[in-house]
Amino acid sequence: MNPLLAIETAAPAPVVALGDGARVLFEHRAQGRVEAPVYLAATVARACRAAGIAREDIAHVAVDRGPGGLMATRSGVAFANAFAYGLGRPLLALDYFDLVGAESQALHGLPVLCLRETTGGAGFTALFQNDAPTGFGFGDLQTRCLPLLERFPALALAGVFGERMKALLAPRCRPGVAVPGGATLLARAARQLAAGAPGAYAPVEPVALPPLAAAPAATAPTAP
Repeated sequence: MNPLLAIETAAPAPVVALGDGARVLFEHRAQGRVEAPVYLAATVARACRAAGIAREDIAHVAVDRGPGGLMATRSGVAFANAFAYGLGRPLLALDYFDLVGAESQALHGLPVLCLRETTGGAGFTALFQNDAPTGFGFGDLQTRCLPLLERFPALALAGVFGERMKALLAPRCRPGVAVPGGATLLARAARQLAAGAPGAYAPVEPVALPPLAAAPAATAPTAP
């Protein structure tokens, strides 16, 4: 057995999955508001009991680094950093758009427009196609999304966005996912391992703020 722990807090609902590589042994998706550090610690302990292993048996840890909600994403990344460091295990950085893009594309067989709205009509976007997100960037969502609607005859829509973008995009796109499942978390982490991911611990940084180096910190938009 090669136990792999995957942690998701960048999505609207936290998810913890434990697998033997990509095979799911345990999965839990939180309902309602949770205190991420408390929830993660308790759920990882439950996962180990359910799989009949000790936490020291976990071989690899993976965490979704975002883009996601500011505090939630940071909490999950901080927990994963501490957990992997304490065990001396490699830590894999998952990408929110890669996760929801892969799962949404599997549902519809279409390119996926991935969104993470922040404030003031702005947000992160990427296009998932050819098994990877491309064109990652930040800006006005309508400006970034409308050219893609003209470029592709059909798209799936995944991620987190408000009613304005929903009214604009949803009627022209197939509905994708906002919270990736445990099978997707484990499969995308196992894919990294198969490609030769680093074998030693290195910390992961969250993606929770737009990459606008010139913008004053006090006015930079944050994810809700």
